[in-house]
Amino acid sequence: MVRAAVSSLLFWFVLLFAAAAPAQEAERVRISGSNTLARALVPTVAQAWLRDIGYRDIQVRKPRAALTEIHATRDGQPLVVEIAASDSALGFADLVEGRAQIAMMARRPNAAEIDAGWQLGDLASQDQEFVVALDGVAVVVNRANPIARLDLEQLRALFSGRSRDWRELGAAAGEVHLHLDANAGAVRDLMNDKVMRGAAFGEAQMHSDARALIAAVAADPFAVGLVPIGESYGQGARPVAVSDGGRAIAPTRADVLSEDYPLSRRLYLYGGQMMGALSRSFALYSMGRGGQRAVARAGHVAVTLVPGRERALTLGPLEYRQMVERAVRLPLSLRFNFAGSGEAAVAASVYDSRAVRDLDRLRSFMRLPPNRGRSVLVVGFADASAGSPMASMMMSNDRADLVAQELVSRGIKVQVARGMGTALAVAGARDPLARYRNERVEVWLL
Repeated sequence: MVRAAVSSLLFWFVLLFAAAAPAQEAERVRISGSNTLARALVPTVAQAWLRDIGYRDIQVRKPRAALTEIHATRDGQPLVVEIAASDSALGFADLVEGRAQIAMMARRPNAAEIDAGWQLGDLASQDQEFVVALDGVAVVVNRANPIARLDLEQLRALFSGRSRDWRELGAAAGEVHLHLDANAGAVRDLMNDKVMRGAAFGEAQMHSDARALIAAVAADPFAVGLVPIGESYGQGARPVAVSDGGRAIAPTRADVLSEDYPLSRRLYLYGGQMMGALSRSFALYSMGRGGQRAVARAGHVAVTLVPGRERALTLGPLEYRQMVERAVRLPLSLRFNFAGSGEAAVAASVYDSRAVRDLDRLRSFMRLPPNRGRSVLVVGFADASAGSPMASMMMSNDRADLVAQELVSRGIKVQVARGMGTALAVAGARDPLARYRNERVEVWLL
C-alpha cells in the first residue's frame, strides 16, 4: 500500500517536472539584409537546404511582416532559420554587430562598410563572399518601335519624364508612354542604382505584374516599360540593347550570365571568417546544384554553366570573329580582384569570388560525358586604363594566358589563348568599375 502511494507520488512528481521544464532551445541561423533576397530567394533556398540535409517538419512562419522564420527538426533537435528583410546596408550592419551570421546584399560592401567590418576578415574572398544569383532588368518596347539601342543617359531621360517624344531618341514622332510594374521593387532598386542616380521616375501607367505590362507595351507603339530578366516578351514586345559607355548589349541569357549586360547585378551572401558550421553549410549549398535550382524556382537568374546556341558574331576584330566562328560562348566572364575605388577588397585569389567558383564549374562541366575530349578557346580583354594600345594588348594576353594555365591545371584542353586588347569594351571610362568590367576573360567551347 505504501509502495503504491510512493509510486503514485513519483509519477505525479515526474509529470509536473516535465510540464514545468522549458522546451528545448532551438539553434538559429540568422540571416539579414536585402529585401530582394529576403522576399522569395533565401526562403526558397533555405527550405531546399533543410530538406536536403535531413530536416523534417519544415514550417514557414511570419512573426511580423519583415521577418520570416523557417522551423524544422532533425533527430529531435529543432532549428530555426530567421530571415529578416530590410536593405543591404542594415544587413551588413547586423553582420558586423553580430546580430546575423549571414548578410544578404544586392551589392558589394562599400569602403565605409569595409572599414566598419574590418574584424570580419577578407570580404572579397570566396570563403566569405557568395554570389548566389543574378538579377537584371530588360527595357521593352513595342515591336513596331525602330529603337534598337539606348544608353544610360537616354534611359534616365526616358524614365524620369525628361524625354517626352520618341523623336528625341531618333524614332518617329510620338509621345512616350511609360509603363511600370507596381510590385517590382527589385526592378526599381536596380534602376535607381544604375540608371536614375537620384532622379525620380516620371508619370507612368502602373501594372499589377510583368505580364500585364508586356501586354500593354505590345498594344501601344509608343510604349516603353521595365520587366525583370527572364520574362517572356511575347509576339508584340521586344527588349532593346543597352550601352554603358561601351558596346550596346542585349539582355540575352549569355550576356546576363556573363554580367556584360549593363542592367544586371549580383545578389550576394556575406559571412564572417568565423562563420558557424550551419551558416557556412547554407551559404555553400546556395551555390550548388540544389541551391541554384531553388534560386530559379524563386524567379531569379541561377548562376549555371549551360551554354546557349551557336550564333554568328558581327562585332569585334576580324581575328576574334574568325576564331570563335565555330565555337559556342559559355555564359560567364572571368573577372579579377583589384585594389582601389569601388572594389570591396583584394582577396587571396587573383580572381574574384565568382570567377573562383566558375573555374570549378568549368572543370565539372568539361567532365560531363558530352564534353569529354572537347577543348576551349580563351579570349582576354583589357581596359583602356592600361595606357597605350600595346600595353592593353599585352595585358589582355597575360589575362588569357593566366586563365588558360588555370584550365590546363584542371585537365581542360585549351586550343587557343589570345588577347584582344580593348576591343568590345562593356563600360566607358566614366564608370568607376570600368576596369573591373572591361578586364575580363571569355571561354568558348569547341
